[in-house]
Amino acid sequence: MPRKKDIDKALKLYAEFRETVPTRGRVLDFDVPQAVMVMGNLRSLSYDTTRNKKTELYKHEFAPGSRPLLCADGRTGALYIIEGRYHVTPRGIVDIDSRGREIED
Repeated sequence: MPRKKDIDKALKLYAEFRETVPTRGRVLDFDVPQAVMVMGNLRSLSYDTTRNKKTELYKHEFAPGSRPLLCADGRTGALYIIEGRYHVTPRGIVDIDSRGREIED
């Protein structure tokens, strides 16, 4: 079961990013693999999300030095985004340079 502190942080980020309060949630139960196959560096990520009651397509192009690894679980085939220099903020995915500063688009 997740810790209340982790749930509270996820709820806060959700509310800031989606610009609305979540109406439901779910706890995901999955195993983190001990070994994965590295497919390569992730150059961009596209996803649909609803912000301020409007569903839109978002695409993030990772900066060359910030690109995470796209990996697959050899047993289940599940995908994982691992490492990279970025974080998720209320503005979305933000790349970070080698000095730990946010890279402006």
